[in-house]
Amino acid sequence: MKQFQSVFRFEMGGYFKSKIYLVMTALFAVVLMIVLSFPNIKTLLGSEEEAVQPTTITQVDQLMADTVSGGDVIALVNQNGALSDEALVLLANAMGTSMYLTQEDVQAVRDAVKNGTYAGAVVIEDAQTATYIAPTLTLDDETASVLYTAMTGVTRYEMLQSLGVSQAETEEILNPPVSVNVENLGVSQTDTFFYTYIMLMALYMAIMIYGQLVASSVATEKGSRTMELLITSARPNSLLFGKIIAAGLSGLIQMAVLFGSAVLFYHINASAWAGNAVIASIFNMPLPMVGYVLLFFLLGFFLYAFMFGAVGSLVSRVEDVSASIMPIMMCFVFAFIVVITAVSSGNADSTLMIVCSYIPLTSPMAMFARVAMSMPAWYEIVISVVLLLATTVGIGFLSASIYRMGVLMYGKAPKPAELVKVIRAARQNNA
Repeated sequence: MKQFQSVFRFEMGGYFKSKIYLVMTALFAVVLMIVLSFPNIKTLLGSEEEAVQPTTITQVDQLMADTVSGGDVIALVNQNGALSDEALVLLANAMGTSMYLTQEDVQAVRDAVKNGTYAGAVVIEDAQTATYIAPTLTLDDETASVLYTAMTGVTRYEMLQSLGVSQAETEEILNPPVSVNVENLGVSQTDTFFYTYIMLMALYMAIMIYGQLVASSVATEKGSRTMELLITSARPNSLLFGKIIAAGLSGLIQMAVLFGSAVLFYHINASAWAGNAVIASIFNMPLPMVGYVLLFFLLGFFLYAFMFGAVGSLVSRVEDVSASIMPIMMCFVFAFIVVITAVSSGNADSTLMIVCSYIPLTSPMAMFARVAMSMPAWYEIVISVVLLLATTVGIGFLSASIYRMGVLMYGKAPKPAELVKVIRAARQNNA
């Protein structure tokens, strides 16, 4: 135990004395502070433009009187009086954005949109045809679909008016007092998607960065012959476990600092983010979910870190580390792609995901995603955690055996067949 503590303290000291570790942690914390404080910073700098807020239009004169400001207004062209004044008011209200009824011709409006005078334009060609003119059709521009819905309502209004239906009856037909309630018996994936995605990315980055650091550190010590001195003063098990647990704890501390900073700056600037459902869903993670994050983060990290450490002990040069750990990396990347695809599609309980949630190499991400975005039975979670824990412990001791033999092996990185022989020899030595 004393040897383990000595190795652990030495490795932790190395991380905390590392300028890269400290600078990167501080840099990411500052970036989070700036991002989460940006609305308030923008206000303090006086650079926030006052957006034109859409208002309820009651008569067509209000459409004519709207001020065109900052390119936030959509121009409305009613060619040849295609729509009545009442229909224009209905259309403007249905669009849910500031609109300006202009008498300019279509080409002049098109030029105004191009030079930024208008944010866009809607040209009413006839009672059932409209054209949306956009300066640039961005990925999140939903104006065309909103216009389609609005024109559908306007067309129905005009048809009812032509049939002699009164305006009051028309309003009641087009806007009946419908009430829709939602009773959710499971998980709201809208609320859990964003923090699930972020936590999966955090686990992916932690294993990618710190796992490779473990392998590179072992290979560096072996290549410099430092390992030959270390194994004479400490047991290989103490060396490997001390190195990996220190890497895991330093990674966890770094993640805690970053997420803690994010939570702190979010609450400081909470009023500026009021009404932002995405940001609110990220920072409203339930406390039990935090426990699952820590559980699967630690088990998943140590599982892969032990394998990285074992493989790192089998190579003689740091240059050979990347090629040697490639099979492990491919397995991990495959698991990440499967889980991210399932999370993005909202199908966290697919057959592939259920299978992956029981396979230890994929369960840290797969089962966490299922817990966050669906409702697996309690015994499914228990089985997955027990299998993952048992595999992590088993891989840990097996990696220690490989490490004990691998640190004394020099030359080219062993091929897969040679690696199997080393594992068999390690088992025989443990038997």
